[in-house]
Amino acid sequence: MSVSWSVVALPLVEVVLMGALAGIVGALALVHRRIFFTESLTHSTFPGAVAGVVVAAALSRSLAGQRADYDLLTAALFVGAVLMCLPMIALMRWLSTIPGLTSQSAAGIVLTFGFALGYFLAKWFAPLPLKVDGFLTGSVLNIGTADVAVTAAVLVGALAVLAVAGRFLAFHGFDPVGYRAAGLRPGPVEAVLMILICLTIAALVPAVGTILPIALVAAPAAAIAPWCSSMRSLVVGSALLGAATGVAGMWLGVALGLSVGGVIAATAGAVYLLAAAVRRPALTGRAPRAGRP
Repeated sequence: MSVSWSVVALPLVEVVLMGALAGIVGALALVHRRIFFTESLTHSTFPGAVAGVVVAAALSRSLAGQRADYDLLTAALFVGAVLMCLPMIALMRWLSTIPGLTSQSAAGIVLTFGFALGYFLAKWFAPLPLKVDGFLTGSVLNIGTADVAVTAAVLVGALAVLAVAGRFLAFHGFDPVGYRAAGLRPGPVEAVLMILICLTIAALVPAVGTILPIALVAAPAAAIAPWCSSMRSLVVGSALLGAATGVAGMWLGVALGLSVGGVIAATAGAVYLLAAAVRRPALTGRAPRAGRP
């Protein structure tokens, strides 16, 4: 299948950026044991994205007397998705305090509730300015400069966080008991991690939707972790593998004429399965060192 370079140039930049971003945040989520938490939030962004787009379209009609353009809808989608994470996190924390209800169960409830709420809102406000398919599986080949700018901004923010607080994130992730024993408060580190996860998921929605981001967040870090001997190597390796997975998935999707977002997610899964099949743990009975990322 022949595709013009002008068509795939911007999407290619997007998949590299989002692959690197998802790999970095995935590495942090892995060492903090927040992968299933992240999965629940991917579905929680669905109602927020729908609500953001609906509000932006309504305000554009009432204040400007015209339809909202794509850049405005992209910004509204991102803001709505991020904001919806906040009450969902609060709900998850409250549910986990109920006797007999584990944190995994709470995350599962929020996952189901978030997806159901998003589907309800999509039907209630139909027709939406953006197709529902775009919320669920994204559309890599149709992303715009605003989408790339958002992803790049979140990636720069994640790198800045690693530069400033990477040592604390690694310490808390590998040894939370020791972190508290050292007189350090876990609250700020956990809050930073939650914010990074929320921003990353929201940034990935236009390209891979609200269902598929977990594949790019979880698979590269989980695949490369056994070969990593330090937190730095895990973060760098996950970012590189995430970017490579995104590019490979996009190439296959375009070449085969299939859904690019779906093929990227499938490629991420295949990478993990391949790594699991040939796994040679680089460490013997210990996790990567909690050194500088």
